[in-house]
Amino acid sequence: MKKHRIFNKGDYVYCLLSSHNRPNILLPVKGIIVDTKWDPTNPKYQIRILKFYDNMAYLKKYFFDMSFHKSFKGRGTPMPLKKEDYPNVGSLEKRLNDKDYNRFFVTVDSLMCTKTKIDLKNLFEKVQFYLISKHLKETREFTARPFFKGPLSVDGVSEFDKRFKIGWSDKFKKSNIDIDKYLASLG
Repeated sequence: MKKHRIFNKGDYVYCLLSSHNRPNILLPVKGIIVDTKWDPTNPKYQIRILKFYDNMAYLKKYFFDMSFHKSFKGRGTPMPLKKEDYPNVGSLEKRLNDKDYNRFFVTVDSLMCTKTKIDLKNLFEKVQFYLISKHLKETREFTARPFFKGPLSVDGVSEFDKRFKIGWSDKFKKSNIDIDKYLASLG
């Protein structure tokens, strides 16, 4: 098992924010640790968000409805902000860092924190790849059900695989992932 890095109060970190009500939505951010809760297995950090790496359309769709833990105790709650008040990412970042910024702290698992933006990008890509594969496996199973005869139905897994290869084989060649092995892994 790969050991994760331990951070301290005042350290800048790059994190993936998630919430209990939308666990598959991950928001990459840069933050500063304002408090820590030490645990030998999985420390938690309370952070102040400094920068978002998503565009405003994506943030308006998800961020404002996500419930975040603001402290180490208690329940997750949405940010006390209205998406209509923020025309762009810069205005949202500015608001999160105004004089009452402590209202907007969020907690993050240490496993979702990295030291550099490059490490964050690598972590994000691994987790996204996993989530997409999980949903693709479900889609493959749903479309190949014998009783389903709608416009998205296929005659079986092999037809799904052929259609998938037609649309995505160029992406797999660029990433040096064998598309046949990948499809087999979806089981």
